[in-house]
Amino acid sequence: MALKRLIAGSLMIACILCGCGNQQSGAGQAGSGSGEPQHVQDAAGSGSAGEDASIEDELVDPPLGDEAASKEVEALPLSGLVICLDPGHGITSASKQEQVSPVSSETKPAYVSGAEGNSQTEEALNLAVAQMTRTELESLGAQVVMTRETDEATVSNIERAQIANQAQADLCIRIHADGSDDSSVYGMSMQVPSGSLLGTPSIEAPSAQAAEIILQTVTEATGARNRGLVQRSDLTGFNWSEVPCILLEMGFLSNADEDAKLAAQEYRQQIASGIAEGVCRWVSVR
Repeated sequence: MALKRLIAGSLMIACILCGCGNQQSGAGQAGSGSGEPQHVQDAAGSGSAGEDASIEDELVDPPLGDEAASKEVEALPLSGLVICLDPGHGITSASKQEQVSPVSSETKPAYVSGAEGNSQTEEALNLAVAQMTRTELESLGAQVVMTRETDEATVSNIERAQIANQAQADLCIRIHADGSDDSSVYGMSMQVPSGSLLGTPSIEAPSAQAAEIILQTVTEATGARNRGLVQRSDLTGFNWSEVPCILLEMGFLSNADEDAKLAAQEYRQQIASGIAEGVCRWVSVR
């Protein structure tokens, strides 16, 4: 609208200047003595409604709102990226066995309970951090797919992998916390797919690349101990995955100090921000 008013003002000034020149050349012909130049009266009252509408149409600003918004989204660092977030575990009474791999008849439990701390359970912690991470990733332009959005959820490990596969995710990030009989053990690690049971062996290299980068950014953001990458050939969620897939162990709920940190909202947010930063770095080098 600002553009319309500017152009309208310019046209009016041009008309006035043009009319002033005509009046000076024929002053003896204008004879009403009213004090208002005849050309002003003509400009104000002689034009037809059709002419006014034509000028109005020409001055309407182009509808740039949607186009501008689209360009703004395209400029975001993770625009066009699909990320699957898999908050580990879930509360369920279901019980069944499932194939550990599409290339093996070996089976494992489809549903397994998580670790517990003094003030939290793993399935609740995993979901809380995943939701924070979703917010961070979406603010950067990514499309986020969740494998579960409630603590009570009956989703098998094969089904979790299939959700990411069907979404054609660029990366699946499985979010977990650890536990140990030794309460002195602490730190973060990243598990990655490996071995002959992988249904899609091509995910091994990009998964390891993403895991190393994201583990680095998360430990930088939190100050946590970096325990490095752990290759796993026995995880059903890895073996059925057709897209790059990693599993973050955020720390040990069996360690009192780390359990307390993981219960704090600020620390959880640091993890989420670190994951998002890591995804940005990974996208820039993959």
